[in-house]
Amino acid sequence: MKVSRQTAALFLCAGLLLSGCSSSSGERADSTGPTLPARTVAEGKWQQGPPKPKLHRPYPYDIYTHCGVKWLRFGGRWWVLDTVFPGTAQVKGEPPSQYSQRLAGYMTLIDANTADFDAAGMPTMQFVLTGKTPPACA
Repeated sequence: MKVSRQTAALFLCAGLLLSGCSSSSGERADSTGPTLPARTVAEGKWQQGPPKPKLHRPYPYDIYTHCGVKWLRFGGRWWVLDTVFPGTAQVKGEPPSQYSQRLAGYMTLIDANTADFDAAGMPTMQFVLTGKTPPACA
């Protein structure tokens, strides 16, 4: 059976796309479904996780969303948003209010340079370590 180069290239591209757009941390999908309970913002208490987080352990974490969710500070270091994984809910429960400027969820250190944020009704947001300081909120 003869296949043209264009057809072969098309199948190769389709195969690469269907095999998953993986991130630097490797496999992302969890077939067991959501495993963490939804959190709510506790007035007067800000959750930031520990100064030295352990690998693969989810810590309660609140993101201040007024300036967006591009940057955050976790484990005493600055992180920048790298990838959003739609459809990979890790937290079960009702989504947070869209009128709050804080988003209550969990941060999990995946490896030395990668951390995931998960909240109810939200896709997993993956952050990477950065040596930069975030710009001031405009």
